Amino acid sequence: MASFKHNKKRNTGLVYEFLLRRMSKAMVEADRAGYDTTLSILKKYYGEGAVLAEERELFDVVRNTRSVTETAARRILGEVQRQAQRMDAKKIDIKKSNLIKEVNHAFGQGFFNEHRIPEYRLLASVQMVIDASRTDSLISESVARIQLEEGLVHYMTTKGDYSVSTKPTTQGEIDALIMRMVTKRFGEKYSKALSASQKTLLERYIRYQVTGDSSALQKHVEAESARVAKALDQARRMKEVAEDPKMVEVLGEAHARFLEKRDLDGAVENLMLYQKLVEEIEADE
Repeated sequence: MASFKHNKKRNTGLVYEFLLRRMSKAMVEADRAGYDTTLSILKKYYGEGAVLAEERELFDVVRNTRSVTETAARRILGEVQRQAQRMDAKKIDIKKSNLIKEVNHAFGQGFFNEHRIPEYRLLASVQMVIDASRTDSLISESVARIQLEEGLVHYMTTKGDYSVSTKPTTQGEIDALIMRMVTKRFGEKYSKALSASQKTLLERYIRYQVTGDSSALQKHVEAESARVAKALDQARRMKEVAEDPKMVEVLGEAHARFLEKRDLDGAVENLMLYQKLVEEIEADE
């Protein structure tokens, strides 16, 4: 029986996740140089218009398709394979080699073993199916490939964190699924370092840094800022606070500073600080 060999260093989806985690680690540890280096690599190889960005989007299509019918899942997977076949495989392979060299130079060869990815097997399967779709060898019709495809179909037809609300019935609807769905989570390594609200904000900020699209981040910042401002205002009215003039003054100043206008980068940095403050206030209630 033919089988596939998976090379995680040449897995577009995995390396992208590795780099996101490296960048989040640098941000948490205030490692500006490490953050800038990682961001530069991400933009170069995965930013808008980059060769690897197109292939990475295929991972998102599979990863974010849940709870669809088997017929829909097979049609979506077939479209993913057709899209992969249309791409310049030689150019993609060259870019992957360049990316590996640049990552090794920047972070050392141990980089590819530093991070645990919860969906490692899923991403590995997607890459192997993509690679197999680009070859005419017998392996493309092997039992191994069929097993991989069936595994992905099973994944897309079962329930998960993400789902597709409409069942694709036309080619146009299937094509519409092939787009960026930036909804990945950070690894468990940072679960204690940041609160849930901080992790969500940081993830969206990193996505904005990579893609250059600020719309999703701006919307989230506005909604989260409204929540934090309301929490600060309510805190001043708590009985134990109202009876302490100094606390009323401190919270009043904090509320006023929080409402000051800032650019997007400044708003994110400020919001993360106040998310922590609100979390501590709510914990004491």
